Amino acid sequence: MSQHPTDTSAFLAANADCRATARLLVAEHDRSPRVVVLPAGAAVRIGRADFVEVPLEDHRASRVHATLAFDGRSVTVRDEGSSNGTFVAGAQVRGVRAVEDGERIEIGSTKIIVLLTLSDAPRPVAPEAPGADDEVVAVDPATVGLFSLVRRLAASDLPVLVQGETGVGKELVARALHRESPRARKPFVAINCASLTESIAASELFGHERGSFSGADARKIGVFESADGGTLLLDEVGELSLANQALLLRALQERSICRVGSTKPVPVNVRVVAATNRDLPLEVEQGRFRQDLYFRLNGVTVQVPPLRSRPKDILPMVEKILASRGGRWTLGPGVAAALESYAWTGNARELRHVIERGMALAEGDEILLEHLGLTPAVMLGSVTPTDEPSAFRSRVEDTERRTIVQALASAGGNQSRAARELGISRRCLITRMERYGLKPKPVSVRES
Repeated sequence: MSQHPTDTSAFLAANADCRATARLLVAEHDRSPRVVVLPAGAAVRIGRADFVEVPLEDHRASRVHATLAFDGRSVTVRDEGSSNGTFVAGAQVRGVRAVEDGERIEIGSTKIIVLLTLSDAPRPVAPEAPGADDEVVAVDPATVGLFSLVRRLAASDLPVLVQGETGVGKELVARALHRESPRARKPFVAINCASLTESIAASELFGHERGSFSGADARKIGVFESADGGTLLLDEVGELSLANQALLLRALQERSICRVGSTKPVPVNVRVVAATNRDLPLEVEQGRFRQDLYFRLNGVTVQVPPLRSRPKDILPMVEKILASRGGRWTLGPGVAAALESYAWTGNARELRHVIERGMALAEGDEILLEHLGLTPAVMLGSVTPTDEPSAFRSRVEDTERRTIVQALASAGGNQSRAARELGISRRCLITRMERYGLKPKPVSVRES
């Protein structure tokens, strides 16, 4: 008896020695996302007919809508004369089209994301930096709507302010704005504004001339010039000091910069995208952020929803992480349900941290619940939404505070260790501690 090709375990068992695979993350409206694994040489038909290998319930799909094939190097899609067409990255497929890793195929309202694991691809030793382009997963309607807005905004040079909690993927949004824009062939440059102290801010932003200060042994090009013609991401812009805000405002107003040690203006042509987890209108009201700079940065605001508000993205994101590490791990009993019901106060960054922890602790190829280290108090059941958004926010903040307290206790008060355990930066942890009135634990001195 033949095995049904949508059975992931059957595909993997039959091709255990084949490292080159393609995973298809299939997301239909009102259905949980599922994974179809294609070994090298496989092909599947997609449509509403009962006899196809990947059956859909989507009423806009034809009976045999399209065929996907994987030759061990790349995935191709062929439209089979469907009524409503097959689309890849927004363009209708004519004939046969290659689909790149991470690209999205659209069949009616169904989204299919292609993930490749090639046999000769080196396996990463260290985690990829959060915010890398290949982490984009847009399955949940909230995320699909977000990136639909991003595509519309990409065509203009309007400055964009990206807001959202720590770890939601604000840099992903900035990169998508750049990638979809007419500036896509020019540089994308990001700078973390939280790292700009008074002494280095001007040099990092605008560059310096040789000999302009002690240690300036050569000319340095700042991020504004490096991004000329492209896009500049000012990450954590809400952390800038008022003095540095004044420097930034002048550059945005003049559309030119002066390197430190020079009086000659250098014209720059950049699209500025700013990102922050702070409430900038409140920061303006309390005198911590310049109102004129806020207006300069806020051509339009893009709010990135937290991961707990887009649960349909969670399992596809997990599959993406697993595939990027070689794809040999599977989720044990109850793991998928636990991941979907977790509150994810650290968002996508915390999810990646938890899955990588599970891969490291798994004794075989199966990740079990005990490998994840999820905190029961942070399950969504303990932060049930109410009719009052402020009440829900209060519960989430209470949960976050308790999670931080537990992490600090587990780390013996060591903030760096607690931050690593939470999957956030030490600076972010300190900011959260200040918000919740948590004082650092005094270091005790052992008596001799």
